[in-house]
Amino acid sequence: MKTNFLIFSIFFLVVSCNSSIIDLHDKNSNEILSLLIDEFGKPTVPSRELYNLKPFSKIQKDSILNQNEKITLFPIQKEIHQKFSKKEKLGEEFNKLVDNLSNLKETRKIDLSKIEISRPYQLSIIDTLAIKNDRRYIEKNFDKLINFSQISFNEHYTKAVLTVGVNMGPMNGYSSLVFLEKINDVWQIKNVDTYSIS
Repeated sequence: MKTNFLIFSIFFLVVSCNSSIIDLHDKNSNEILSLLIDEFGKPTVPSRELYNLKPFSKIQKDSILNQNEKITLFPIQKEIHQKFSKKEKLGEEFNKLVDNLSNLKETRKIDLSKIEISRPYQLSIIDTLAIKNDRRYIEKNFDKLINFSQISFNEHYTKAVLTVGVNMGPMNGYSSLVFLEKINDVWQIKNVDTYSIS
């Protein structure tokens, strides 16, 4: 009887610990995705200086940045097959997280109900079949499509690395490697390295 109780207790403890790790991973993942949707979904402020025009005022810039953008998300966080070069200025821990990106094999479905954004975006999940059938589907229906890779976290969930892709239509997009750090319990972007532009 005591042996059965001990086995049950150990089993319950293992299941409980695994559940806590999954909850911690999901909580931090959703916080990061929310931050990055806010950041990468922002409209682009056109540079007027290139045309010898007076720069936009703060009010004009704020008006542009607060437009009600239609942002759609790819439904899953994909695995990465690409290898990235080391970023010496960011330190060894971030480099280990970058190396680990290609080892993350599981995909994770994005749950819109867990995303909390502060900007006035209309968020949706993209119809992946519609993209295959119409190469201009994104530009006809949305301002931006954003996709994310899986997130490489350190052991204590205080540093993270992932890739973010932004697409505004055929041959109009970019992909970036994003480095984040949790400071005072809030995720912050430490560095963005854009590695692909089309």
